[in-house]
Amino acid sequence: MGYLMYKSISRLFLFIVIINISLFAKNIDINSIVKKSVETNKHLLIFLHRTDCGYCESMLMFTLDDDSVKEIVDKNFVFLHINISEDDLIKYNGFSGNGREFAKHVGYNIYPSSLFLNSATELVYAVPGYQDKYQFQLVLKYVDSGAYKTMGYQSFKKKMGSVK
Repeated sequence: MGYLMYKSISRLFLFIVIINISLFAKNIDINSIVKKSVETNKHLLIFLHRTDCGYCESMLMFTLDDDSVKEIVDKNFVFLHINISEDDLIKYNGFSGNGREFAKHVGYNIYPSSLFLNSATELVYAVPGYQDKYQFQLVLKYVDSGAYKTMGYQSFKKKMGSVK
């Protein structure tokens, strides 16, 4: 009798866990989000991060939460953050999978990573790794100005007078 009770409780617990995971997972359709970027004439900025990543948390707290960075992002980009530790369903140009699979699909499974897409859902620039607020502001200006179309990032930095 004890074994059957244990088995029933285990099944009930597993069922509750599966239901909770399903309730909290989101569907993220990047192609529909790009439509908003087209309507507003902005690039899409996708920030890939993990829950257990110190550099990711630092970038969220100190870079992306900085008032000057937020102002640039709000004014010039459509922002989407994807926590690859969550079970969200990501859809992008025929791809469908979770955040970790999406990161591998686009070739950026280093966290954090900042991906920039144009209105045609093409990846136009990406920055893997932690960026402080000054570095990230320069990256944002590089993408927003469209300089990525005519020059490399290092040339842009020199042109802007940045020595970092």
